[in-house]
Amino acid sequence: MASLPSCPGCGSDLVQPLRWHQRTAGEVLVELRCPECHVVMQACHSPAEMEELDRRQAASREQLVSAYEKAVAENMEAMVASLHEALARDLVGADDFATRALRPRRGPGTLPRAA
Repeated sequence: MASLPSCPGCGSDLVQPLRWHQRTAGEVLVELRCPECHVVMQACHSPAEMEELDRRQAASREQLVSAYEKAVAENMEAMVASLHEALARDLVGADDFATRALRPRRGPGTLPRAA
């Protein structure tokens, strides 16, 4: 049984299936792509290996979601701290929240109209 491949270009184990075709004897011909260096490769794998690939992808997905949620929480905390500091220094007023009148956009090379 061949093990799941790492990328031959960069060594990443984050290879992702693009397409697959069922072969005889239960094997699956899979076209894999590396998301880091974009190398594309083909290989035959057993159903057990494909289950392992699916498990690895699920674990990687959970890492991405966790990192995203951590970054969002850190950014929100930083924004709250900035707003708190601005309020403490009396740098924020009601006019900061007023809607601004929309001015018509001028395209490139358009001159303003004469009065």
